[in-house]
Amino acid sequence: MKSMTIYLSDGENLTDFMLKMTTDKLNKRYKMKHLAEDIGVSYAMMHRFVNKKKVGQEFFVKWFNFFLT
Repeated sequence: MKSMTIYLSDGENLTDFMLKMTTDKLNKRYKMKHLAEDIGVSYAMMHRFVNKKKVGQEFFVKWFNFFLT
């Protein structure tokens, strides 16, 4: 069993935390398309999430599976 402790500031929600973790992982060499491949989602789904559009439950499950390892 894996666990992750998440501390949220006042006014911050879980999606904000996930977005911060995602954008912190990206850099000049490790682009959004690489992260999408590693997580196992399409580039379009990753792009929607980074731009604060709606994504499905599948994205959240795969995101947590990736970031818990």
